[in-house]
Amino acid sequence: MENVLMENMYAGDMIRKNQIPSYYTRKYGVNALFRYAHPEGYRSCYTILNFAKLGLCPYIFDMLSHEEYERIFGYRKR
Repeated sequence: MENVLMENMYAGDMIRKNQIPSYYTRKYGVNALFRYAHPEGYRSCYTILNFAKLGLCPYIFDMLSHEEYERIFGYRKR
């Protein structure tokens, strides 16, 4: 994932602002969140930060199993 984001930091899917879980807004104060789906079935959430001397850089928050991702995003099993 790091190599992919180094080549294209917008490689993940952008999550709509109204669908960002409160977990990320409370813990990290983000207003833009991206989801990256790993081939192995894991999910990672990241944002893009603007550093004065470095410019735009992706910041990876976590790597979640599919079940953890569904729990944080409020998806329910039927």
